[in-house]
Amino acid sequence: MKVGAMMLVPAILLAGCGSGSAGGNATAPAAPATPDPVEVKFRALNPVQQRVTLFRAIYDADYTCKKIVSIAEKPRNEGQPVWLVTCDDQGEYVITLVPGGTFTVSGVPQPKGGFRRASPSPSPQ
Repeated sequence: MKVGAMMLVPAILLAGCGSGSAGGNATAPAAPATPDPVEVKFRALNPVQQRVTLFRAIYDADYTCKKIVSIAEKPRNEGQPVWLVTCDDQGEYVITLVPGGTFTVSGVPQPKGGFRRASPSPSPQ
């Protein structure tokens, strides 16, 4: 699994800088009682911005995707939201938003086509 350290927007970074909880509970609940602030902000984005955010998570995880053709929300995994994203090159990615605004990206990627620049050829001597 690759991790795309994708932050939604700079404002979201600031939103995560709150004071820590003062409680001393030894065990954490399986699912948060209130949604993660970053998830709330992601869901408030319009569909185009959500698509761009998920596209960038794929790109940051060093996978290829020229165009997203479908996004399907899946059941939560350990309380975290999950999406199945399919690209036009038939790559399928499972993207999970973990607390703090980091996306984890895993799935069935397709080989990189022409997105990487070839290294310079050696100069003649």
